[in-house]
Amino acid sequence: MEQTREYLETGWHCSEGILLAVGDHYLDEINSHALRLSTVFAGGVGGTTEELCGSLSGGLMVISALYGRTDAQTKDGRCMALAVAYRARFLERFGYIRCADLKKHWIGKKGQETCAELVAQAAGLLVDVLEGEEKSP
Repeated sequence: MEQTREYLETGWHCSEGILLAVGDHYLDEINSHALRLSTVFAGGVGGTTEELCGSLSGGLMVISALYGRTDAQTKDGRCMALAVAYRARFLERFGYIRCADLKKHWIGKKGQETCAELVAQAAGLLVDVLEGEEKSP
């Protein structure tokens, strides 16, 4: 998604860019609390690069915002299945889910010079997963 790349090029983090671009398409609005919640996931949690890629974390936030629970009695299978699907598609496409591994093995190759390309592709994967959900009965 080109819009995600534009968010990163204007200073937003990977986790924020996914939430803003994809979330804006599927959710009524992205409120300031949700956006603030996404900030710490940037750069593999606080910029350490040691945890999940912020694109993956931001995408999981979108899935949870759409299908997550608001009470302890609600079944969460649909939300969890979409999270698993997005993670699997992400891993299949990029080979890694940890920020440091992605920076070492994926970023910097021709056509993949920055995280912006990875984030744009991750947004596309998320849309594919969500669109598949909308088409299922």
